[in-house]
Amino acid sequence: MAFAVNKASNNEIVLASTHDVQEIDASALLAAQPYTWIGEEFDKESRSSDDLDHRSSHTNIAQASAPPFAPSQMPASASMPWLGSGQTSTGANVIMKRNLNNVKRMTSHPVYQYYLTGAQDGSVRMFEWGRPQQLICFRQAGNARVTRLYFNSQGNKCGVADGEGFLSLWQVNQTASNPKPYLSWQCHSKATSDFAFLTSSSLIATTGQSNDNRNVCLWDTLVSPNNSLVHAFPCHDSGATVLQYAPKQQLIISGGRKGFICIFDIRQRQLLHTFQAHDSAVKALAMDSTEDYFITGSAEGNMKVWRLTGHGLIYSFTNEHAKQSIFRNIGAGVVKIETGPGNRIFTCGADGTLKMRVLPDRYNVPASIFDIL
Repeated sequence: MAFAVNKASNNEIVLASTHDVQEIDASALLAAQPYTWIGEEFDKESRSSDDLDHRSSHTNIAQASAPPFAPSQMPASASMPWLGSGQTSTGANVIMKRNLNNVKRMTSHPVYQYYLTGAQDGSVRMFEWGRPQQLICFRQAGNARVTRLYFNSQGNKCGVADGEGFLSLWQVNQTASNPKPYLSWQCHSKATSDFAFLTSSSLIATTGQSNDNRNVCLWDTLVSPNNSLVHAFPCHDSGATVLQYAPKQQLIISGGRKGFICIFDIRQRQLLHTFQAHDSAVKALAMDSTEDYFITGSAEGNMKVWRLTGHGLIYSFTNEHAKQSIFRNIGAGVVKIETGPGNRIFTCGADGTLKMRVLPDRYNVPASIFDIL
């Protein structure tokens, strides 16, 4: 499962299952009362044999009251089976469905209504929200699996990391339908698991697994690939899995297969702090826009919220995305975390759900939780 929130319109979310991609209008859900969750298999309810692009079906939700808020104890999320139609008048409208299989990664453009999809077969495509046809196919099927993909902060470049250790960069404004990358190089000898555009986007940080244990690296894309390695940090035994950049504080945060978090100062190129966040691999990592806190998700399905300053634990959510059935094979634990305005945290994972939490702010506003299944 994969998802992306439309940064140009925060009420829209695009979801990917094993058999299709759906654009959802979630404005009714985001405006609903605290403790709202919706039925699990919305994709089955809206599935059609003729694969129509534009749909008017909707996903129904049920509501329950929120318990009192306690500063250190956030209530566990609820999971419900499909509720059927007519449960309530509030719903999430499926505005478009795309016949794309096995999309594993998605990301939204920082300014315009575009998003990228990265599939298990290695293909990478760009779409416009609400438009049936794809805009560009950056990468054809038959390449190494896509491990991560992003736009830079200006939105004029995009990058794709893959399971063979390569990172490839494209200019977004393309006239060709199948453009070639303007730069591609192998960052890690086994796999490149994540990356981030830093500063002016010419500097890039990557995480992955390398034979020499240099699992977090800084690269300068303005020089030739043979000389582009600026610095390599030997860290994360067995490999680094995720990465986040804190531009205001010039820090990068990485997570590894053994559950450890590392925090680096990119100006001094030093490891500032490391600690064990989870008992299993860190599979997802996100930073809030104010850089007050960051969120980690584990292969076990647990999620934790940490202060960036001091690295203290703020909240812990056990089994947020725990694999609940031996018949599901979606992935391990928390797959992706994305932050949004108003302390919103969107997550998806191995339980086949997309969830949204609203963390209390510093004035202890009562917490809310939304489970989009």
